[in-house]
Amino acid sequence: MAVDNTLLSLLATLTTSIQAATEALPGDGNTTPSADGISLLDVKHDLLLSYLQNLVFLILLKLRSRNQGDQSDIEDTQDEVIRKLVELRVYLDKGIRPLENRVKYQIDKIIRATDDSGRRAAQETSTTSSKRSKRKSKPDRASDSAESGSESGGLSQNEDDEVMDRTAYGPRGAQMVRSGAAGDSKTTESSKDGIYRPPRITPTAMPTSEAREEKGSKRPGKSATLDEFVATELSTAPLAEPSIGSTIVSGGRRMKSDKERREEAERREYEESNFVRLPKASKQERAKQRGRDRPGGWAGEEWRGLDAGLNRIDRLTQKKSGSMGALERSRKRPNEDRARGSGMDAGEAFEKRRKIVSRYR
Repeated sequence: MAVDNTLLSLLATLTTSIQAATEALPGDGNTTPSADGISLLDVKHDLLLSYLQNLVFLILLKLRSRNQGDQSDIEDTQDEVIRKLVELRVYLDKGIRPLENRVKYQIDKIIRATDDSGRRAAQETSTTSSKRSKRKSKPDRASDSAESGSESGGLSQNEDDEVMDRTAYGPRGAQMVRSGAAGDSKTTESSKDGIYRPPRITPTAMPTSEAREEKGSKRPGKSATLDEFVATELSTAPLAEPSIGSTIVSGGRRMKSDKERREEAERREYEESNFVRLPKASKQERAKQRGRDRPGGWAGEEWRGLDAGLNRIDRLTQKKSGSMGALERSRKRPNEDRARGSGMDAGEAFEKRRKIVSRYR
């Protein structure tokens, strides 16, 4: 029997296959939007309800395990319940909370629009009821002319009062426009001497040449060492101390500061909460940091304190009157071991020495 390969037969076969596959798929109830509003809130409430149910079930298993002797089946069930609780907690903390923070603005906007629509509907209902009450309170038009005149006058007065009430809360145009006489007088005054005078309502300050950075540089900076001392020594609140040896850096030459420990704690908290490893500092950055931490260091040692002893000797040997001390005088003595050439310098030096010695005899 020949197979029908015409276009119509192929289209009919394709149509029946698609219909069969569509019927086998689940219903559209899972993909349609929620009838109560935002579906994220429904998921949040369902997860929270399931978490509470599993928590109550775990408490019930704990109570049963105390009364029963065989605890093997109960322990297996407890493990399954605990896994389910951990899974639901991860969904709530890592799934629902970030999404809720992202759509918080939209949720607030929807709530605000709902409140505005409800308030508007209440105002419309109140205005409609007041109009109806006014219509019911109107007297019969077939009364005498005096009564109708007085009533019409009263109604017109009420309407005028309503108009006055509406315009009382509106903008006042007379105060927004400046009077022509005042403006002309000010322009004439300023045009006499040719000097610009800013308006008195909004005075304008002339720009200064001093920048904000210069103003900030004049202020005394905060001392991190002083803040750390106040927080650790003068505070009576309990303080969590780091582990012994965890704050030693640079081979024991210095200790980590509070700022460095806070930065490491923030880095670790960010990595653990977002499951991401932040990049470490490069070799160039580490070399710069070592140079900043150890100024004056060379070959792993500190050389800045070598001149401290010489300065101390200078301070001890210097006289208070301001004259030179013995050390400074010794430094200003001539160099007698230089090259003497033909020997004349040696003779002159000997004569000077002999004269000096003869004075003290």
